[in-house]
Amino acid sequence: MYNFKTINIMYEIITLAPDSLHLIKSIEHNNIFVCGINTFNAICNYDRYPLKNEKIAIKNMLVFLQFVDTMVTDRTTITIPAKKIRNIFTGAQYRAYIDILDELNIITRVPYADGKFYEYGDTKRYCQYRIHNNYLLDKVCLVIVPKDKPVKLNTDKKYPVKFEKTIRYTQCNYSEAIKDEFYNYVLTGMPENKLRIRLSRLLALNNDRYIKQGEKVDRLYHSFSNLSKISRKHLHIDNKGFHDIDIKNCQPLLLCYLLRKLNMSIDENYIADCEAGGVYERFITPERSRDSVKVELYKAIYFDFKAKEPIADEFMKLYPLTYQSLQVLDADTDTLASKLQNIEASIFNQLRPVKSKFYFTLFDAIYFTDSADTGDLIRQLNDKFLIHGLTPKFSINC
Repeated sequence: MYNFKTINIMYEIITLAPDSLHLIKSIEHNNIFVCGINTFNAICNYDRYPLKNEKIAIKNMLVFLQFVDTMVTDRTTITIPAKKIRNIFTGAQYRAYIDILDELNIITRVPYADGKFYEYGDTKRYCQYRIHNNYLLDKVCLVIVPKDKPVKLNTDKKYPVKFEKTIRYTQCNYSEAIKDEFYNYVLTGMPENKLRIRLSRLLALNNDRYIKQGEKVDRLYHSFSNLSKISRKHLHIDNKGFHDIDIKNCQPLLLCYLLRKLNMSIDENYIADCEAGGVYERFITPERSRDSVKVELYKAIYFDFKAKEPIADEFMKLYPLTYQSLQVLDADTDTLASKLQNIEASIFNQLRPVKSKFYFTLFDAIYFTDSADTGDLIRQLNDKFLIHGLTPKFSINC
């Protein structure tokens, strides 16, 4: 059906369609990549790779494109450190691969607005790359490749043993996760590009895993950070799934924590709404869903204060004292987002389930394997907020 070269018979191709999902079986001994059909055809038929072993060269291309998908947001440009590109493409040959990706109209290095491609020193900027529509709009398929090495864990420092073991050894029911992601794509009508990104982030679990602390904040990032909720529910370890606890309206409540800590003005009705988990509901209208409210509030209040946005004006009318404090905080060189995320990290990074053999934190949530830890974890969280007279509301899945 597709014009793939004979040399690449090691690859099994599965198109994503309701009548082909049953072909997705256990991939314990394989890697799976999600790739556009035309894109895969192009990289398979390319004949001037810098390696004599074309199978390895094509595998490198698939790994790199998977990495790109884990970084893509709503923009069509991304920044990539040269070190990361060298790690994937090995040594000095990485420039040749970037030229090939450009030649195939997949990804192209582009300058910043000032004409520079990169910058060293205090104003360090990595090269940025534009992803072409040829790639973004391509019809996706699954590419199955024999696994050639066991998964290992890369960390920037030592973390609790239970945490490290969880990130390294957790498995996933990939076939069911892929099916659920596909049916969600069909039911919601999401763009196919978004489906490819979600699947790439899921299937990246077959590569080496990682844990690292953020460069600008104390948040912990790891191999499960970018997974969708749909994919996460298929994670399991030691024949057990995960229970989880998160705090409702956590970022709004963390603002209460910050203002109380700094002894700054705050509205009592704002505190009450945060503790009830009902801040977002205050802004819902027939034209504005809860999800869109959350996005608008994050963009205009919690992660970037933008007084000119309509929802900021609504926030000011509902919570005038809190708004005045936000205006004061906006003059600080440290962003509100970094302040809230560091408070979040100081709370969740210290959580320790006693009875669970495995656990991981995910920003303002914790996942663990023994439901008997539920009460103690809630106590630990309540104690953190009680320091400033606050009572969080929890969402518990056990």
